[in-house]
Amino acid sequence: MGLSRREFLRISAGAATGAALGCARAFRTTAPLPRYEKAATLEPGMEWRFRPLVVDLNGDGHLDLVATARLVKPGLHMWRGDGKGGFTPIPPSWTDIGYAALATGDINGDGFPDIVAASHLGIIQTLLSDGRGGFTEQRLRGEDGYVAAALADVNGDGYLDLILVGYEKVGIEVYFGDGTGTWRLHTRLPVPRPGVTMPGRALVVGDLNEDGHLDLIAAFQRWGIYVYYGDGQGNFSGGPGALGAPSTEFHSLALGDVNKDGRPDLVINGTFLGQRQSNGPDVYLGADGQQWHASSDGLKVLRFASAGLALGDLDGDGNLDIVAAGRVNGEGGNEDGLFWFRGDGKGGWRLVPESGLPRSGLSVVHSITLADVDQDGVPEIIALSGGTHGSITIWKRR
Repeated sequence: MGLSRREFLRISAGAATGAALGCARAFRTTAPLPRYEKAATLEPGMEWRFRPLVVDLNGDGHLDLVATARLVKPGLHMWRGDGKGGFTPIPPSWTDIGYAALATGDINGDGFPDIVAASHLGIIQTLLSDGRGGFTEQRLRGEDGYVAAALADVNGDGYLDLILVGYEKVGIEVYFGDGTGTWRLHTRLPVPRPGVTMPGRALVVGDLNEDGHLDLIAAFQRWGIYVYYGDGQGNFSGGPGALGAPSTEFHSLALGDVNKDGRPDLVINGTFLGQRQSNGPDVYLGADGQQWHASSDGLKVLRFASAGLALGDLDGDGNLDIVAAGRVNGEGGNEDGLFWFRGDGKGGWRLVPESGLPRSGLSVVHSITLADVDQDGVPEIIALSGGTHGSITIWKRR
């Protein structure tokens, strides 16, 4: 989602207030935890990639779905939501650019959410919404394939800017926006690059050090986490993040205040410490935006951890929980499960063993998203799977 600095600070303040109110009722109930069941499967047999968008495209008050798959034409797919959890495919009116990293925000200030698709084949496609489900299209040729995208106002001019992570050549790219859907490359990070290639994996944007400016965290295969602090004018300083992690194989990132201290914390999935080791998500608490402290007790219960990762309050106790993809068997293979780790609001975690979520049987899960698509006040879990038996599955709380 695209965020201005004012919007980001307002949302952060609201989240902190909601967390404080929820703290009083956290873990005080002995009622059984809710269970999940599969509510829908969309487009089985496709290799879905990257994180989808859940956004109201046509202004009817219902959330719609946008996702991307490889080895099919078109790579970009959209569905219109009915507000009850059902989705109907939207006939494509856009140019096929292959599968792509996705971002959404109001680029031209008309009040309608727009879409940027940054293709793995190197095309940056901007779709400006007419508010009724139609789009005006613009395209730009990049210098790399892309794996992650975000829209945010990083230079304070009131227009959303575009941040991309490349597949191997460019690292992080920051493009300034002018409010028309046109992008101008401002900078590439890191400088100098640590190697000939720098395969990107994930990106998150947030104010890490509470200075009112948006910062960037990106994950790279073999090179680990890079953290960059913004100056509010579009310039960034930083470098490798000092996590003290035993691995640099990170595949997905999420930001959220898991211990209710008012500062964003970092959640990672995809770390692999070896077949004889316990694996699972990692959490690092952001004490002051520059020092990170591991808080992963209770998470290392998997044999393999995949890229799928989401952060949200699943049981309504006011504490952020983790939904992560991975495998509990020791044989590898390509069947993932979904695992709910309940947060205690202090940085502690506990696996919910009887969540109703599948412990196996899903083709490799590339992303997990939480959204209330049926408008009952409870988020659904949306999992995108790739591999030979990929699909989009939606899991609803009973």
